[in-house]
Amino acid sequence: MLITIDRRGGTAQWSDEAIEKLARFALEAMEAPDACEVSISLVGIDEIHELNRTYRGIDKPTDVLSFECDDPWGAYEPDTSIQIGDVVIALDVVDGQRAQFGTSFEQEASLMLVHSLLHLLGYDHIEEDEALEMEALEKEILDAYGLTGIR
Repeated sequence: MLITIDRRGGTAQWSDEAIEKLARFALEAMEAPDACEVSISLVGIDEIHELNRTYRGIDKPTDVLSFECDDPWGAYEPDTSIQIGDVVIALDVVDGQRAQFGTSFEQEASLMLVHSLLHLLGYDHIEEDEALEMEALEKEILDAYGLTGIR
């Protein structure tokens, strides 16, 4: 697995090592192909606001966005990598919303990272049954990782 981390803005800090460790754990837990690639960009509030407006038509900042690329469950050549997508996280937004949910920064950021990776793997929460499945998977992965009691 290739996990690339790109820091482009924001003031809240989360170590690259912690991000990569959790991302790898979550992808392995979901049995993503070993040859998968994902990029994780840490951005400021202005950049995520612009991305949210451009790609979702929502004119306000958000905590995380996921942009899918290749289908990780589809057919692929054994010696090629699969670019499953890009995750964009505004850690300052994550930090600002944690009081609302009663979580620590690490818990909230971890939940947002796992949530976005599940999106890249084809999960969604548009319908209620999909949302329940996705929330159960988030909890299962985070519990197995040792971060329990998150929402």
